[in-house]
Amino acid sequence: MTWSDIAYKDVNDAGRSKTIWLLFGLLLVLSVGYAYLHRYVGEEAFSPFITGLSRIVGVGLPLLAILLGYKSIIHERSSGSLLLTLSLPHDRRDLAVGTFVGRSLVLLVPTLVALVVAGAAGAAFYGTDGLATYPWFLFATALYGLSFVGIAVGLSMSTTVDRWVTFGALGGYLLLVTFWEAFHSVTLLLLHRFDFTVLTDLPDWALLFRLVEPWQAYNRLLRFGVDTSLASRYVGDGVPVYVDWWMGIVLLVAWTCVPLALGFYRFSRSDL
Repeated sequence: MTWSDIAYKDVNDAGRSKTIWLLFGLLLVLSVGYAYLHRYVGEEAFSPFITGLSRIVGVGLPLLAILLGYKSIIHERSSGSLLLTLSLPHDRRDLAVGTFVGRSLVLLVPTLVALVVAGAAGAAFYGTDGLATYPWFLFATALYGLSFVGIAVGLSMSTTVDRWVTFGALGGYLLLVTFWEAFHSVTLLLLHRFDFTVLTDLPDWALLFRLVEPWQAYNRLLRFGVDTSLASRYVGDGVPVYVDWWMGIVLLVAWTCVPLALGFYRFSRSDL
């Protein structure tokens, strides 16, 4: 038995959760509903439709990923089932990898199905000009979702205290989805002694600091592959090469792997 058995069990367990299916049903309704409503809030063309759809994904997908992953390991610890799992021919690495893969499949398969349906509806309403870029949108969305699964599962491995995992999940979502821009601005103002001109004329390093936010990295990828109006600050003359589109991939992969590695480091050295 290997990590794949744990991933298979995770997928089966999630498939029996009514709450998870309710959330994904809501995502499907929102995505397909937006395909119809976009005509009232934006330009009736396919690329602007993707831009609007990405905003729904940007807020909803991290929430789903965190809900799926933040108690994935700690719940097994508190219920005692972790000891049983590790008494079988599995080690902690199998558990970590299998949990991440299982939760990723549970997140991405329904999400991508919902977005494919929404894309088909969008093409029917707004034409197929730009439809060839939709696979890139799905790829960027998958990377964006994986980054939050990595954060959530890594957090779940990092402690045995349930309330700290809950606070960490809530704080991580608020910081990385809602308040990163404010955090970025406050940091710049402190470093430049409250010279507000720095907020309109960002230093090169501050562009990268801004791009570190998963939502910004996601937008940077969409700017490259879908040619949307997003992430305009990272293109143009004089913009440093290290905020090019490929940095979006690097950062999203880092958000996936680094929290997993740190969480596993603590998990592998802690008592069960």
